[in-house]
Amino acid sequence: MTKAAGRARGLRKLGRAAAMATAVAGMLLGSAGVSSAAPESSTAQSSSTARDSGTAQEWMTRAKLDQVQFGMTRQQVLDIVGAQTCETGGKLGHNLHCPSQPSGSPYALFEFTGAGLDGLVKTKMQDGLIPPATPTLTLSKYNQTALGMSKAEVLAIVGQGSCVPWSEMYPAYPSTAGGTIALACYEVGGFDPGKLGTGSAYFWFTDDVLEYSREWYLD
Repeated sequence: MTKAAGRARGLRKLGRAAAMATAVAGMLLGSAGVSSAAPESSTAQSSSTARDSGTAQEWMTRAKLDQVQFGMTRQQVLDIVGAQTCETGGKLGHNLHCPSQPSGSPYALFEFTGAGLDGLVKTKMQDGLIPPATPTLTLSKYNQTALGMSKAEVLAIVGQGSCVPWSEMYPAYPSTAGGTIALACYEVGGFDPGKLGTGSAYFWFTDDVLEYSREWYLD
């Protein structure tokens, strides 16, 4: 690889990291986009110190993620995922961030309708916890997608087995109006949690209409 090519790849890697960080920050900070100071509860105070000493059973897993459903209360979610390794954050403490290991990634993020234990799940997000079944995404397939398509139309092009849910959120929960679903889709060998230099694409849908997409390193 030439120095110029290396620099270009490095810039793309930084661009992907910045784009994903922006998307995550939008959920973590809430609609106001301000730095969050979570209400200090016994759970929140103990979570940061417990993260470094958490056992394998306490960290976030795919099995735990699958058990969490929309409409569950924060207490129900904590009963499933465990409070020791999760951190409260977001606008007014509405979010719960649960990593699968001390490094912080892969992880799951849940947003609730309120900061109390009776707040209901209105957002589920994961990064690196769910592998694609049969990834076959290519740059050619990605270029066939277009804004305005439905999720079914996009999946028919890129391959159902190439994609996994990245986030699903309903701002006015329990209403599903304005709901946003994001898919993470991968090329063969592109699923590599924690790595930014692998072939993948992300598609964001609102009310089942593709509004934005982005690809990285697809061939």
